[in-house]
Amino acid sequence: MGDEWTDERAFSEDTNAEAAPDVQTERPKGIKRWRKPLLLLAPIVLIAVGSYVYLTGGRYEATDDAFLQTGLVSVSPNISGRVLSVEVSDNQRVTKGQVLFRIDPAPFQARVDQAEADLAQAMTQVSSQRADYRKGQAELAAAQAQARYAEREAARQKELLAEGISSQNQYDQAVLAAKTARQGIQSSQQQNASLAAQLSGNVNAPATDQPAVRAAQAALDQAKLDLSYTTVRAAQDGIVAKVDQLQAGDYVTAGKPVFSEASTRIWVEANFKENQLRYMRLGQTAKVKIDAYPDLDLTAHVSSFSPGTGNAFSVLPAENATGNWVKVVQRLPVLLTIDNLPKDRPLHAGLSTEVTVDTGHKRTLFGPDVPPNEPEAHKSK
Repeated sequence: MGDEWTDERAFSEDTNAEAAPDVQTERPKGIKRWRKPLLLLAPIVLIAVGSYVYLTGGRYEATDDAFLQTGLVSVSPNISGRVLSVEVSDNQRVTKGQVLFRIDPAPFQARVDQAEADLAQAMTQVSSQRADYRKGQAELAAAQAQARYAEREAARQKELLAEGISSQNQYDQAVLAAKTARQGIQSSQQQNASLAAQLSGNVNAPATDQPAVRAAQAALDQAKLDLSYTTVRAAQDGIVAKVDQLQAGDYVTAGKPVFSEASTRIWVEANFKENQLRYMRLGQTAKVKIDAYPDLDLTAHVSSFSPGTGNAFSVLPAENATGNWVKVVQRLPVLLTIDNLPKDRPLHAGLSTEVTVDTGHKRTLFGPDVPPNEPEAHKSK
């Protein structure tokens, strides 16, 4: 029995040994069968992927050097005076026309009262000048009548003197009376002309058209305007900032800012490199991501380009006319208008954003690149 079991075991081992080489030879044959197609297909796939990347590349221009911007208005009074009260608090949202703070109106009310008195006095003066003019006209008529009588008397005395009836002394007195009457006419005419000039040459014009009255009325209007300036109101809808630096009792100066108001209008200012601007046009769409709200997707469009780079408008521009000049890629501010402003997320000026502009640029494998088409809304501009 032991010999038979040994023979069967030996036979089994010989059989397995003969079958093993067949399995090992079949595996390499399977790999070899796929190797050639894979070697042929791999370059095709690489070429296809590379062509896709090349053809679609250059269409989108992105930058993370972008921020939200808003208009800032400096709130400053039109008059100088003592602050009576501050009606708003820091970071408060205000509407156009809302009262921001008040200035003590007492000095300005006194000026209004004075201007009203000056206007009344001017009206009275015009009435007095008109009365004087009418009186002067009556005196002129009387002087003219007296002159005519004196002329006739002088002529009569001359005839009587020639006939020997009148004396030389009587004739001389008549001539002197006629001369005095003529001088009276000239004096009345000069006085009336002076009064007429004070009444702008038209004594029958309404009192409100007279220069003195108009000047007094203008002073009254200015005094009332200054009085209205004692109540400082918001020029637009927005949010006031740094209000705490203004307190009741402070003395403010006309034209000097006391705090700021941020407009509710907000936009994106993206600083693109100069080599990213080749295919960028007005009206092109863009995607905006705000770092403060990663889940918020905003769409925008290019609304304007700055007329110069940031360096061109800097207070101290770089001096390039030197021997150690190094070329640095410049950035141009591009303004984008947000199309879908969120109603549930406050957007604040200065927040960092990422902007991706779709230029519509298409590359071609053969021939020149296809330039982007300018949006229809901006072709006529």
